[in-house]
Amino acid sequence: MKKIAFGFAAALALGLATLAAPASAAPAAAPAFGLTNIPHPGVTNAYVTRRVVRRGPHCTVRKIVRRGPYGQRIVTTKRFCR
Repeated sequence: MKKIAFGFAAALALGLATLAAPASAAPAAAPAFGLTNIPHPGVTNAYVTRRVVRRGPHCTVRKIVRRGPYGQRIVTTKRFCR
């Protein structure tokens, strides 16, 4: 219980300290001469494509559930390959 009370007191002290400190009024730094956010024609974006190489067919087994002639469930498994 003492640790919880100490934690709340520390959080309250930090919260009050941030409100009491004056806000920084420094202006935003201007970019250096020649450095701008305009993209340069010599710089191109790199396009990365993800390639997946599969060796042979990729097969999964699916369960097919259907109703039989008297209403019972018939479960069959079938392989699907791509």
